[in-house]
Parts: sequence; structure tokens; C-alpha cells
Amino acid sequence: MLLLAFMLTGCSTTYVPISWGQGDLAKKISHEDPFLCLLFDRYDPQRSTLSVSGASFDEVMMPSEVKYHLGAYRRDSKVIYRNLYQEYTRDQLCSLMLHEFSHHIWYYGMKQEQRDAWRAHMVAHPTALQEIVRSTYRPGSDFDTEDFAFTVEHARPVDLDELAALKIITPDDRDALMALRFPGKAAAATGKATRSSGTDHPTQLQAKEHLERHEDN
Repeated sequence: MLLLAFMLTGCSTTYVPISWGQGDLAKKISHEDPFLCLLFDRYDPQRSTLSVSGASFDEVMMPSEVKYHLGAYRRDSKVIYRNLYQEYTRDQLCSLMLHEFSHHIWYYGMKQEQRDAWRAHMVAHPTALQEIVRSTYRPGSDFDTEDFAFTVEHARPVDLDELAALKIITPDDRDALMALRFPGKAAAATGKATRSSGTDHPTQLQAKEHLERHEDN
């Protein structure tokens, strides 16, 4: 009966600021991960979204929802949160931060026309993650910001192109990320561009050097 009640009513999940009890780990990751570094340097150079000042909060979720809610972002505090009882690997923390920080960018780093253009991009280039969002998140949720966050977290080459086209990242950032995350596609693009226009695209070493400049600033 207890299990049935749990399945029907859900359970309470406690969220705390991501840096609470973690020292400078989140800030360290925000400087070391290439994608996080360039986004934080541009949209939150002081790393205020990683502050411990936000109040903890509880949220009741169904068991099917929990695995998609490793973190949270609160617009009132502008702070990224983690699940108090979840043990995270470094990769999971990177993904959590990339996803939740994307919410911050959506609300405070993008103009309405950029958000509208991203919605059109999702219509033209749909992803299976949109179905997960609509089947997992409750009615009334802001599906658009979740689409953006999940797509940035799992960005495809076409998504990186759109982020650059909308000036959310720079073309140089896009090329550097493409070379690191999709070296095969970047190499193919290099050959095509060289044949058609003589334009050089970054090698993985050049991409790494470009992204490391964010860490040095």
C-alpha cells in the first residue's frame, strides 16, 4: 500500500543551491568545461548563478519525473540548484549546469525575437527530446525553455549553427565547439569550405586554444 501511495502521489525532492556543501567545485567546472566556460563568461562572468545564497526548496514529483530533474533553476533567485540526495558524477554535474544555465540564458540573455527564432528552429529541426518534455513535464510548464535547455545540453551541429546565427554564441565559439564535439563533421566542413571558398576551419588544437582563452580571461 505504501508503494502504491508513493506511485500515485509522488515524493518530495529537496533542492539546494548547486554549490552548497560542494566548495568551489561548480565554479571550477564552469571554468574547465569548454561549453560551460564560454557561456558563463558571456552571460554570468561573476558566476552568481552558482551562489549558495538561494533558499532550498521542496518539490513533489512522480517517480517517472525524478530522473529528468537532476537540477533546477529558480527565476526568483537566479540560482542553479541540485538534488540534495543525488550523488553526481562530474559529467552529470556538467550536464546539469549546462541545462539549468540555459534556462538563465533563455530568460535573461535572449531577446524576444531570439526566442521566437529558436521556436522556429525547433519546428524546422525537431528532436525526440521535445516529446520527452511534453510527456514528462506537467501541463502548464514552459515547454519552450525546456526545449531550449535540453537542446543546448545535447546540441547537434545544426543547433550550434543556430546558436551562432542568433548571436547567442559567436561564430568562433561555434567552430571551436564543433571541432571538439564533432571532429568528423568539422573535418568534412573544412574540406568543403576549403574547396569552395578557401576558408579555414579550426583544427581540434586550434579549437582548444580558442576555448582556453575564455579560461584565461
